[in-house]
Amino acid sequence: MDDVSAREHGWIGTETVSTPFGEFDFRNGYPTRESAHALHERLRYNRAVEVYLTQVPTVAMIEQRNGFDRFGAASANEVIVWENLMDPATLLLTANTETVYAMGFLYLAADGPTVVEAPPRVLGLAMDIRQRFLVDIGPLGPDKGAGGKYLFLPPGFDGDVPDGYFVVRSPSYSVSWGARGFLVDGSPAPAVELIKQFKVYSLGEETSTPPMEFLNGSGQPIDTIHTDTADFYTQLDRIVQEEPADLFSGTERFYLRAIGIEKGQSFTPSSHWVEQLESAAHAGAAFARGIAFASEDSDTYFYQGRQWQGVGNVPYTFVDHAGVTMIDRLVFTYYIGLGNSPAMMAKNVGVGSQYLWSYRDQEGDFLDGDQTYRLRIPADVPINNFWSVVAYDSLSRSELQNGDPFPSTSQYSGPEQNDDGTVDVYFGPTPDTALQKNWIRTVPGHGWFPIVRFYGPLDAYYDKTWVLNDIEKLAPQP
Repeated sequence: MDDVSAREHGWIGTETVSTPFGEFDFRNGYPTRESAHALHERLRYNRAVEVYLTQVPTVAMIEQRNGFDRFGAASANEVIVWENLMDPATLLLTANTETVYAMGFLYLAADGPTVVEAPPRVLGLAMDIRQRFLVDIGPLGPDKGAGGKYLFLPPGFDGDVPDGYFVVRSPSYSVSWGARGFLVDGSPAPAVELIKQFKVYSLGEETSTPPMEFLNGSGQPIDTIHTDTADFYTQLDRIVQEEPADLFSGTERFYLRAIGIEKGQSFTPSSHWVEQLESAAHAGAAFARGIAFASEDSDTYFYQGRQWQGVGNVPYTFVDHAGVTMIDRLVFTYYIGLGNSPAMMAKNVGVGSQYLWSYRDQEGDFLDGDQTYRLRIPADVPINNFWSVVAYDSLSRSELQNGDPFPSTSQYSGPEQNDDGTVDVYFGPTPDTALQKNWIRTVPGHGWFPIVRFYGPLDAYYDKTWVLNDIEKLAPQP
């Protein structure tokens, strides 16, 4: 083989290969001992970063379960209800401040087939431990808003299934479920009363199961957010050990095994590898923030030429028509939020809800807690129910802890309207007392972002004949 042929093919011979992640020496096409070790180290590190990015939804779920456990909701009959609405004390990805939340987990490995008995007129959802949709509960589910009994079966269940249930076969033993209720004349009490009619029990044990316990989460420091440290991988290993192996694809299991995580095997990384995992999680978080906060995917932008973004026109499975898993869109969505269903992705005129968010002002600069901004919401918001604006911290992606009860404004809170029907929402560290109902306080030194929610969106929202203005940075006051 002559040198010309080698050069034409680009083969590595006796040379130093320079890459963005290091230089590697080769002799006669073989890596030196030091370079071979460095190459394997780098490859393993890169795979740890990819595991972080692809498993964000899974680890977000286990950390939510961990947070619930610490608060005292550690079994299926224990459910957290934010009776006085979700406030900044709870760290939970981009929750709203206008609906009553109830959340819990099912433990099918311990409890076997489990019944969730839903009352009428609730809006709910269940997902497996990887945040993959299982079933809607309520108007968009099989009960059509009339309520009913949902029977969740564990993986591989082959026993008799009785009649009279909406049957849900879960691929995971751990199942997340939740429900929401709306305010009535500004009060959460009717929604709380309705939600407390839920019952959860093992199949056939309705009369002998422990009674329901509803824990009030409002005002409580419940932390459900995953870390960006080596513990990310420790929590992922918990799921791998708890759940069936085939909950993860063969390719995913290869990547997990490459970094030391394998079902039936102890995850005991060396001190050196813990340091590498710590760095890989931080690098993964950096990539995730780049994907989420500075997306280069034009399809994530709702309006052409504006800063508002949304989930976009993607299948709820995040698998496109060609069978390709849309990993970056999955990270874009799940790094800042929880939950997924076909209804959330579909056009449902007059029902359900849609969300738009922005990380930048109209000039393209990231939103800064030291600055003052205005969002002018055009008149005639195309909704059947109500709209709201909630501010979130860019670090925790949870409600902004700004010292106020709720970092939000909405039709429920009664902001002042302009003469032309528009509404100005202000964001800044020093509220104008004359605009209190229109002002969301920001925190100096903290990035933040708003989500505008449209409950019961109408055609003008979907066809974009009604357009939400970008956020405008205001000049400092003298």
